Amino acid sequence: MKRKARLQKLRKKNLKTIKTDVLVIGAGGAGLRAAIEAKRNGAKVLVISKESMGEAHTKMAMGGLNVAIKPPATAKQHLQDTIKGGWEINNYKMAKIFAREMPQRIYDLEDYGVNFDKLPDGSFYTWAGGKQSAPLNLCAGDYTGREMMRGLVAEAKKLGIDYKDKQFVTKLLVKNQQVIGALTLDQKTTVPTLISAKVTVVATGGAGMLYLINTNEPTNTGEGYAWGLDAGARLVDMEMVQIHPTGMAYPPEKKGRLITEKVRGHGGILRNKFGERFMKRYQPKRLELAGRDEVSRAIYEEIEEGRGTENGGVWLDITHWKKGEAEKFVPEVFQAWKEVGVDITKKQMEISPSMHHMMGGIDITEWGETGVKGLLAVGESTRNIHGANRLGGNSLAEGQVFGRRVGLRAAQNAKKRKLAVIPKKIVEKELDRVNSFITQSDGESPEKFLLELKTVMWNNVGLIKDKRRLDIALIIIKDLQRLATDVVARNKKELQDALELQEMLKVAEAIIISALKRTESRGAHYRLDYPKMDKKWLKNIAVYKNKKGQLKTRVLNLVK
Repeated sequence: MKRKARLQKLRKKNLKTIKTDVLVIGAGGAGLRAAIEAKRNGAKVLVISKESMGEAHTKMAMGGLNVAIKPPATAKQHLQDTIKGGWEINNYKMAKIFAREMPQRIYDLEDYGVNFDKLPDGSFYTWAGGKQSAPLNLCAGDYTGREMMRGLVAEAKKLGIDYKDKQFVTKLLVKNQQVIGALTLDQKTTVPTLISAKVTVVATGGAGMLYLINTNEPTNTGEGYAWGLDAGARLVDMEMVQIHPTGMAYPPEKKGRLITEKVRGHGGILRNKFGERFMKRYQPKRLELAGRDEVSRAIYEEIEEGRGTENGGVWLDITHWKKGEAEKFVPEVFQAWKEVGVDITKKQMEISPSMHHMMGGIDITEWGETGVKGLLAVGESTRNIHGANRLGGNSLAEGQVFGRRVGLRAAQNAKKRKLAVIPKKIVEKELDRVNSFITQSDGESPEKFLLELKTVMWNNVGLIKDKRRLDIALIIIKDLQRLATDVVARNKKELQDALELQEMLKVAEAIIISALKRTESRGAHYRLDYPKMDKKWLKNIAVYKNKKGQLKTRVLNLVK
């Protein structure tokens, strides 16, 4: 006997239609900056997001924005630090643009009302983060992301940019190799909306939810990467997954929560369970301010060799700071630990590595072009300036530089194009696909598959990898891809989970096959079976979809 579906099927007669020049999917720092620039250049802009306005993952960023805005820092140093930090496989052309244009983007943010830390004389207060040769990091306390979002949201509202929140995109719509819009579902009602756009900007952020332990918001499920592949774009550097060294190790419900690099930037010391400052053995010069990849691996070694703490971490110690400094420099960190009964001015923080950032993504030009007509991309959705490891402070910053550029190009392209007619067959096919999860008579909940995905990615495709682990992960992911098409959506959350799961599994496969292809260790990509860096791998790896719909890899020369 068939069980009656609890959700109503999506019906074409209920379909709402919206027309716009520029559709921006994602309302984080990069997406909003692109929307602002497109609007300023005469485009009709619609921003859609899973979150309420201002609640995107960007708000979680505690650290600052890297910028050569005052001596002794220079744009040349910023560029060199970025390339060195990325272990020399960065997009050099984009990194050069980034370092040069970043100071002006800070003044833009100030115009939007963003308040950065300043000295008594009114000059910016900057400090040197991990692997930085000069003080490049500019903050707003340890809540820079939230403060930046406040200013961007205010500017977007001032300009009258249209915004629809709680919208979940099921698919980008493609006609004759051109992206012509998207189909969305209202998360509260599941009412579908057809959005017709001259230009679509993917600004959906990273893929933290692919990993069991991560610093990300639950909305960071990585579907933007999968949309790019499906539309005909390629992904680059997907094997470069940054594991942040300092996430909370306990309590379980807080595990993975970000503890900003600013703690180490202001003299926080990493100690093992014996109280030893172990970074002296791994990075005697830079100590706690070595690269994130280097610090994370050092912590891993300490834990593996039995020098870790009770909850599988190490200690981060600021008990030597002067009275009041914790509350002044890292108020959000201070409060986060206070909520779980730890006074970090008296007790050490128990921390462990946590998946944090995707260095790879949709391959773009310096104007956000993807090689697919009608599709631009920006922010963590893209392969950008970072190479094999991202410097703390470069993510918020690159979103502002390239957000402006992408917004300008989106407006320019929109002026040259007419809205395409979206064929009924494309819409009906997508509605049928979504309905298949609702009308399924029996099957598993997507929750089970999501947990299995996250677990295998963390255990086999995380900080430490080798061929055996990667091969096992690929077998499991392929099996999940086969089974996931038959999951059942009994409610609204399960419907979104079911749809996200399909895209997450594609992204997982892209990460794994890229990691298998790169037979060396470089930056965030560390393989036990190839522990050394190899000059012949001063290359990038692309993932693309062939004519049969299979994901394949291709080795690329560096972009100079």
